[in-house]
Amino acid sequence: MEKIKLSCAKCGFVIEEYTAEELATVPRKAKRYQYLKNKSSICPSCLASGRLQDVRVNEEGGPAVAAGAAAPASSTAAPVGHEEHAESPTPMMDAISQGRFPSHATELKKTKYPVQMYEQALQQRRTQWGYGGYVSLPGVASGVLVRASARPEITKGSNFVRIMDPCGNFFSTASMRGLCDIADKYAYGLLHLLSTGGDLELLGIPTENLKPAVEEITSLGFDIGSTGDDYRTSEECIGPAKCDLTLYDTLGLRAAWYKRFLDDVQYPRFPHKIKCKFAGCPNDCVRGCQKADIFLCGVYRDAPKVDQQKVAKWVEAGGDITTVCSRCPGQAMQWEAGKGLRVDEDSCMHCMYCSNKVPGVRPGGDRGVAVLVGGKLRGKFGPMLSRVLVPFIKAEGPDYKEVFDCIEKFTEVYDANARKKERVGDFILRIGIDEFYKLAGVEPSPQLLKQPRTNFFCHWEPAEVKDERRH
Repeated sequence: MEKIKLSCAKCGFVIEEYTAEELATVPRKAKRYQYLKNKSSICPSCLASGRLQDVRVNEEGGPAVAAGAAAPASSTAAPVGHEEHAESPTPMMDAISQGRFPSHATELKKTKYPVQMYEQALQQRRTQWGYGGYVSLPGVASGVLVRASARPEITKGSNFVRIMDPCGNFFSTASMRGLCDIADKYAYGLLHLLSTGGDLELLGIPTENLKPAVEEITSLGFDIGSTGDDYRTSEECIGPAKCDLTLYDTLGLRAAWYKRFLDDVQYPRFPHKIKCKFAGCPNDCVRGCQKADIFLCGVYRDAPKVDQQKVAKWVEAGGDITTVCSRCPGQAMQWEAGKGLRVDEDSCMHCMYCSNKVPGVRPGGDRGVAVLVGGKLRGKFGPMLSRVLVPFIKAEGPDYKEVFDCIEKFTEVYDANARKKERVGDFILRIGIDEFYKLAGVEPSPQLLKQPRTNFFCHWEPAEVKDERRH
């Protein structure tokens, strides 16, 4: 069988490799072959720019260079710049390991991870792992996945398990040591700590080891979940455990969340996944407005609390109160020497800017949460920011019933009306925000507007117009 290699004309580094049968029978590969052959490319090894040369090798290994192409010294030449590692199977990882600082490449070699996958990723400048899918495991409805391999000759795939972490990510040393022992015993010996979804992942578990690994994880007191079309593992800011700006107990709310919605976290039943994030204040340290289908943001409704003595001391110590006042989005702050700082409650937007900058300014006392929906980074229509569903609800523990009832009602609307594999933001965009608020039973309010009106056109309902004819 003849092999066709597209390689750098300068150093011989192989960019792509095909067989004659693949090019004849797989249209996708044939199109990619033609695209790369006719395009000027940059070699990831020597960074030379130019057209790739077509090198053909028969089954016996004898080269047969295409007409018009200069034969390289070797079609499998080592990347330029790494001649000193020519005998090593991982020359680029060896290069990374050099130097006076600790190297992740050195540590990676100490695990069971297939380092050739990483070596090839460095050489080709793209990951050798692809998206996989969910793994069915008896007794486990969600939480087990597989990552597909683009290099089956190195490794066929990699199973991993998602573990729901404790509130605030406060792991005990005994629990963490137990998870590390399980990773060493059944997997690569690697943990993916605190992923973007707020969970912990145990990487590289062979299929035959999945069941005993999950059994040992659950014996430590952890739950498995957060895959498929369900509530994904929620993520919350550290809130009252450390931050004095938090406006509600994010850790307590998350604990109550799992008590009420654990079944919907572990058993997929929605049109698509629903990511939930809880931020203690509008600073939004968990990026919920950008990434969460359901986002609970701490808010307050009264004026900020001003400690005039603290503000005056801060100004005397060199604090630039004039700049802070000028940059207030609502222009609600005025400073007068001798009289102190005045905040106009009607103009205040409660954005936390002054509280972040001035030690003597803190949020007001009428506190609760705003419920926002529809944020995401990926999907059919690209990135979207969350839209306000309910501007204010009191967040009262320990069960937070009013907040969770609102979320459950919204979820039922989404579950009943969204299409399969349609994210919340895409669903709202398809049906329109007006129709969405009607389905959710939300009364319009100024806080729900995305931006102020910029034209003079009017909207009306047909029932409001008695005679539609012009006079």
